[in-house]
Amino acid sequence: MNLALVLSGGAARGAFHLGILSFLEEKGIEVDAYSGSSIGAIIACSHASGIEARKILEIFKSDDIKKVLKFNYFKKGLIRIDKDHQILNQLLPIRKIEDLPKKVTINAYDTNTKKVLYFDKGDTHILCMASSALIPIFRPIHYEKHNLIDGGLFDNMPIKPLENKGFDIYTVDLMPRSTNEKRRGFNPLKQLKKNFFKTRFDNGSYSIHHSDVYITHQSLRHINMYTFKGLQESFELGYKEAPKYFS
Repeated sequence: MNLALVLSGGAARGAFHLGILSFLEEKGIEVDAYSGSSIGAIIACSHASGIEARKILEIFKSDDIKKVLKFNYFKKGLIRIDKDHQILNQLLPIRKIEDLPKKVTINAYDTNTKKVLYFDKGDTHILCMASSALIPIFRPIHYEKHNLIDGGLFDNMPIKPLENKGFDIYTVDLMPRSTNEKRRGFNPLKQLKKNFFKTRFDNGSYSIHHSDVYITHQSLRHINMYTFKGLQESFELGYKEAPKYFS
């Protein structure tokens, strides 16, 4: 298997990713490439750095990380990062994406060009912060010539950087749709909001349909994304789900 993981955003539900990664570690299944958004970008860069999943979970449970990862309350599963806290060096010890031992791509949205950008080079701390920067509460992150905000706003499962490269693509979605849900969130009175939800929905549908394997669980819908209380529950759910998809 030439395994590539797409890791979606979803704030504290990101521990579901870690449960899956922990199972893969125990079974000796190597991940060859990652693509992530928001918390998925952080976990992708951290795990590709060689940090084991349970160690990442330990960092997420620490008092220090609560000062670094600030879950917002817009209920989009997005976060911001305090880039000046030293614990980031434990979580993201390799500062350049291109220096990571594994192929990693993370996304962010450029408000200048109005396009989702996919980065496989650059500063891990800054770009992970950009991939998690929700406006209008948090200012866009200025990086090179870009004005970056959360990539998950428009492409929460960034599969495109992994396509047509010989990978077996497994997409892990922290934001499952309800079984009777279609384009939830449309507001016909606000065209901008309509366009946002349509783009997000269409990109999500594209990722699901173009994955070799799509992984999610309806129980994630009941886990609070905005506190750290559900970390262990999310981790255990991911760990228990993983054997259904990996042999």
